[in-house]
Amino acid sequence: MEPEDLYARVITDVPLLSALDYRVPPDMLLAVGDIVIVPVGNRKKAGVVIELRPWTEIEKGRLKSVSKVKLGIPPLPAEWLRLTKFASLYYCRSWGEVALPAIPAFFRKSPGVRYQTSLEKVRELPSASGKNSAFPALQLNDEQQDAVARISSSKGFSPFLLFGVTGSGKTEVYLRVMQKVLAQDPQNQVLLLVPEINLTPQLEERVASHFPGEIVVTLNSELSERERARSWLAAHEGRSRILVGTRMAAFASFRQLALIVVDEEHDLSYKAGDGSRYSARDLSVKRAHDLQIPVILGSASPSLESWAAARQGRYCLLELHRRAVSHAEPPELELVDVRSRKKEEILSSEVREAMDETLGRHEQALVFINRRGFSPVLMCPACGWKSECPNCSAFMVYHKDSRSLVCHHCGHVERIPERCPSCGAADILPVGLGTQRIEEEIGRLWPNARILRIDRDNFKTKRATDAAFREVHEGKIDILIGTQMIAKGHDFQHVSLVVILNIDSQLVSTDIRSRERAFATMLQVSGRAGRSGLKSRVLVETSFPSDVIFSYLARQDYAGFADFQLRMRKRDGAPPFVFQALLTAEHRELEPALETLLLAVEKGLEIQSRLPGGGGVAIYDPVPMTLVRVANKNRAQLLVEGESHKNLLSFLKEWLPAIEPLPGVGLSLEVDPQRF
Repeated sequence: MEPEDLYARVITDVPLLSALDYRVPPDMLLAVGDIVIVPVGNRKKAGVVIELRPWTEIEKGRLKSVSKVKLGIPPLPAEWLRLTKFASLYYCRSWGEVALPAIPAFFRKSPGVRYQTSLEKVRELPSASGKNSAFPALQLNDEQQDAVARISSSKGFSPFLLFGVTGSGKTEVYLRVMQKVLAQDPQNQVLLLVPEINLTPQLEERVASHFPGEIVVTLNSELSERERARSWLAAHEGRSRILVGTRMAAFASFRQLALIVVDEEHDLSYKAGDGSRYSARDLSVKRAHDLQIPVILGSASPSLESWAAARQGRYCLLELHRRAVSHAEPPELELVDVRSRKKEEILSSEVREAMDETLGRHEQALVFINRRGFSPVLMCPACGWKSECPNCSAFMVYHKDSRSLVCHHCGHVERIPERCPSCGAADILPVGLGTQRIEEEIGRLWPNARILRIDRDNFKTKRATDAAFREVHEGKIDILIGTQMIAKGHDFQHVSLVVILNIDSQLVSTDIRSRERAFATMLQVSGRAGRSGLKSRVLVETSFPSDVIFSYLARQDYAGFADFQLRMRKRDGAPPFVFQALLTAEHRELEPALETLLLAVEKGLEIQSRLPGGGGVAIYDPVPMTLVRVANKNRAQLLVEGESHKNLLSFLKEWLPAIEPLPGVGLSLEVDPQRF
């Protein structure tokens, strides 16, 4: 077929827009999967060719032409197109909304006269290091050897849930399996996903050290545009066989992907918070299924969805019960009942005593509190004024180091008032604890200790964060204070005491997943202690010492806790035993948002009336969101539940196009919502 006899069907990143048809100029060679520039209305947009057809099927004269094609890179493979199409259908987005953002911005821009020169610079990669391993080769124990053997000998699609206590050597299992997979075929490639950007450099260094002959590349949001394009292209062309990345790497293009590893698979960071709101973990399992390759989901505290899949036999459960360091024992758990603590005390006497003992042995202590700032709110004791955000239904957090009030939802910043804005009283007091206040108190109690606080406020770049963690690993820090950034993945060799503060806020939350996350957080933070064999302790301050969650935690019994939670979920008809979608409406006023959702309910009931058994779907009443106002937008939500994914998605496919929002109301849908 001659080029001039073809037209191209192209997807673009335009909401709700289906594929568009374009003429292929006679002098342009195109293939399915090519990245092109096409006119959309009055603009030029990047697109991907998903189909080529002969002229005879449509009218020739009414089509615009493809403007440009990205030369010099291979077309996106059919496997990648299938993955992005599946994601678009599952998460109820247009194909282009999913596919185009997954391509680095460098390849979505209209190619200029210097494009080929820039492309060659992007194609440059450092050669494989060839260094000997900087990490000592560990002798695998029997459990690790069995896990490696079972994964390596699997055929076709094989989902494995690698459930190992913290410090059990899951990473070493990943590396050994990767080694075997790469040795099977010189074209084979591996994708290793991690939840947090600050974990990428540490793991990348370890992977590169384990594979001195390989070029290891990374993908995460902190890379520059050119760095991201370089890593993506290296994997796309098969020049790099190992890609380490965060959530976005789930959509990377590969020449011959042969293994996917999802580390800390339970982590909420794998769920996108905007755009198509996809789950990188779930898409990794789907991708492995389509490619008929193994996928490893690793965690010390698996998500209940993955745990249920393992209990039902859909995933193969591999367990690591022992720490990789033979003489390393799990830490002892001690609960500190803060109901008896004096009001003026910030840290309990039990915590202060434990810190004294730890510092006296020249060992490290880690203090975890998942709240940034000095205190969560300022309050006037005279009239009750509180530091409310003018844009959100939330309090502004007091940041003492910058003398400011900051909203952690919309970013609004104000200077601290000299007097109460309401009554003029001079004494405005901080209420509650944040990392800065804990840092100040620890500095007062132990003035000679080397103290480091790591959170998003004082470490905003990857380079600075890497340097900070290096100081901890080198033993230059006595007391480390931080949020989730310090909770997981770090192999601290000198930490023998972990203190967990403010966990009660999760225990009393109405979110059905809050207890699961609280247990995972405490288990992960506890796992930072005693990794090198030091006798270690974990102190948890709580007002609920008799809560059953702590009995499971004391035994490090995640399996028992997860089975208990699944029984509760099944009793309550909650995920993973039902399947959900959350429709959110926002407007400057709450009423139009709620009214739009009420109209959506009416449309949904009409559709249900035509379906046998109501389509196996339940539609709940719309309600304001818990945090109703963010950035001057009032938000309401509507939950839809299905007996199966098939029932839910069939209903959504018919329901969403029928919804007509009131003027000014924005709508967004999240399939498999993680919190509401």
